[in-house]
Amino acid sequence: MGKILDRDQIRFYREQGYLIAEDIFDPRSLDETLTHFNLAFAQQLERLALPVAAGTTLDSLHQNMITVFGASVELYLATLRMCSKLYGVYQLMTTERLRDVTADLGITTPLFQTTPVLHLMSKKLIIPGGYQGFDAHQDWTSVQGSLDTITTWIPFMDIDPHLFTMEVIPKSHLLGLLSGAQEQHVLKVSDTHFTEEDFVPICVGKGGVCLMSNFTIHRSSRDGDERIRISVSGRYENASERSFVEREYPFTQHKSMQRGFITENFPSVEQVRAMYAREGE
Repeated sequence: MGKILDRDQIRFYREQGYLIAEDIFDPRSLDETLTHFNLAFAQQLERLALPVAAGTTLDSLHQNMITVFGASVELYLATLRMCSKLYGVYQLMTTERLRDVTADLGITTPLFQTTPVLHLMSKKLIIPGGYQGFDAHQDWTSVQGSLDTITTWIPFMDIDPHLFTMEVIPKSHLLGLLSGAQEQHVLKVSDTHFTEEDFVPICVGKGGVCLMSNFTIHRSSRDGDERIRISVSGRYENASERSFVEREYPFTQHKSMQRGFITENFPSVEQVRAMYAREGE
């Protein structure tokens, strides 16, 4: 492993509860994953005989998402779920330089109990009755593993103040676990613990990452223009953190599987044979 962060950066993280580290990922790998996202939506549009947008990857992806969204919210969500499981998303979490950065911050034996989470913000892709970003919360309740767990927030594009930034409250991790109300996706921190002026926008360059303590208060900004913001978050937990060892490795997230057939009478013998009979493709 190679050391990436200097002492000042490590001290900043420990004191402030977050850190922006640039030049961690190859932008080409981010672009490749966006291309795969776009392919997923384009495939569905072609299946439905709907127009597929051309142009730059990000612009065409945004438009193709909008078209699928307009055709079927259920299909839109299913395609997003599939995208979150693509190789490129997982590759980000295991990038060597990201591993080195978390090691600099004390994650000696990294583990992943949760899969990466895809976050998308766009004024044209707001699900009826759904949510657009998260309110102020801490990530601790989502994993409850090692005390030094690091949340990694990785954008696919340059993030500026008008692109639905993530917002954090510096030094809030030192307040420990705070009271709040359990919502569908997060434990919303009570607004008695902060003021609006406490939040700081996180502007990360493409190829960079924001690292946060699991106890740092953060939220999604609703301040955005007509562009789309896509990011991935994950958790670097530490299998050697003392309290985690003493608590016998507790996890909040457990694997479940749907038994039985999702699609009845699929596949047929002919479909299986046809798959393995295709030569030269």
